[in-house]
Amino acid sequence: MFLQYFNIKRNNFKNQTLSIYQEIVNHSNYFIKNSLNDKEYNFDEVFEIFSIVIIFYLKKLKDTNTKINNEISQGIMDSFIKDLDQNFREKGIGDMSIGKYVKKYVKKFYYRLKILDKILKENDDINFDDYVKKFGISNYGNIKSITADLNILYAEIVIEK
Repeated sequence: MFLQYFNIKRNNFKNQTLSIYQEIVNHSNYFIKNSLNDKEYNFDEVFEIFSIVIIFYLKKLKDTNTKINNEISQGIMDSFIKDLDQNFREKGIGDMSIGKYVKKYVKKFYYRLKILDKILKENDDINFDDYVKKFGISNYGNIKSITADLNILYAEIVIEK
């Protein structure tokens, strides 16, 4: 009887986390459709852009360091890992090796987080050129326009909201 009142706070937190994760998906899709060359993208290419957008959101949450934001960040990462798992299952990867694939991409993500964290700490002049070149995002279009679009996306997500 009283347990429903304890679960309300947890459900609101879960709904908030899923709402933010949906924003991340929407920003990623918008960036891919409007900023990159019009072609079919493979999983690795989409992963690169999606990673950047998640990192921007995590940076925003980190800048306002509260316990709730830390929990939301963890919820976003949990959703991301579940999403990776689901995507690999849809690709037909078996249960025995799915953990290996998820682990590989989570390591890739945290490596990108480490690199972008250094770039984003230099608040005066954020330059994504090296990042775009290093991870092959420049293969998708003009480096200057992609970098400019990343700067706009960063400003949209982290600075203005």
